[in-house]
Amino acid sequence: MADSAASGGGGGGTGSRVMVYFSIGLRALALVCAVIVIGISDDLLKGTIFGRDYCVLGAVVNDYDDYDTGDTNACNYGIGVGVLTSLCVIVFILLELLLVLRGVGGAAMIKIFCLADLVLSGLLALLWLVGFIYILDTWDDSGPKDRHIRVLDFKLNDRADAVGAAIAFSLFGAIIWLVVAVMAGLRLKRAVA
Repeated sequence: MADSAASGGGGGGTGSRVMVYFSIGLRALALVCAVIVIGISDDLLKGTIFGRDYCVLGAVVNDYDDYDTGDTNACNYGIGVGVLTSLCVIVFILLELLLVLRGVGGAAMIKIFCLADLVLSGLLALLWLVGFIYILDTWDDSGPKDRHIRVLDFKLNDRADAVGAAIAFSLFGAIIWLVVAVMAGLRLKRAVA
């Protein structure tokens, strides 16, 4: 029964258990990426200038001490998607352990879980890809010369590594969720067959 449930209701045995464990491992890796992006977006990218929040992404200061606070939405998007991903990862790992590996639900529950997994993983892959493009575009809009301007004894260039890490982990998150979505589609195909 447990082998049948692990394969999504369509038999399979050990190979399907490996797929489930691999899926759980990918989700844990996605959680790590989400926590990193949350930390970078919240602690490293956001700050305060003259009582106003700013985001290093797109922040520009000219020679007249005027400043643009940048696109704070880019920082907030990283935090929002990271928190959403963290919650989804925890819920789906618990559901996967209960429904699939323990065999608590029947074949119909496994099919519903696989379909929900496919939809959610595809949505999260899309959200992480949008985040990657959004952060990359916002960072690119700030221009290389603007990143070297001092703002209250703070070089924007010092945060370039943090922004690069946020961009890289956003791309990693999109790739991880795409792989999880493909695996969920394969498991749904097995469950329906």
